[in-house]
Amino acid sequence: MTNTLNNELQINLNPPNAEWTDAQWSKFREWIVDHLKAGTVIVEFTKKDGDYRKMTCTLSADLLPPKVVSTKVDRISESTTSKKENLDIVSVFDMEAQAWRSFIVKNVRNISFDLT
Repeated sequence: MTNTLNNELQINLNPPNAEWTDAQWSKFREWIVDHLKAGTVIVEFTKKDGDYRKMTCTLSADLLPPKVVSTKVDRISESTTSKKENLDIVSVFDMEAQAWRSFIVKNVRNISFDLT
């Protein structure tokens, strides 16, 4: 742990790498999601097309838009089809675009957030 000049707390962790086990990737994903649920997080990652992206995002219930009421047809189709969650991807609400986006956990390059 290092205290920087501007009084921000900086924690240096071993970065993810190709040698990580599935259990380590799962734990890393869980850690990211926990912080997203707690507030706003800046995630830097490589997109599928190779471009770099820096996104301010969240999964905090207080910051998410209200759910749109679905129609009866939507509810029926949701109840008859079950989709398995892809644990390689995290879906988040992009605070700048005000839209839902996602990123691949193994493509994360950096994560930052406030400890307040």
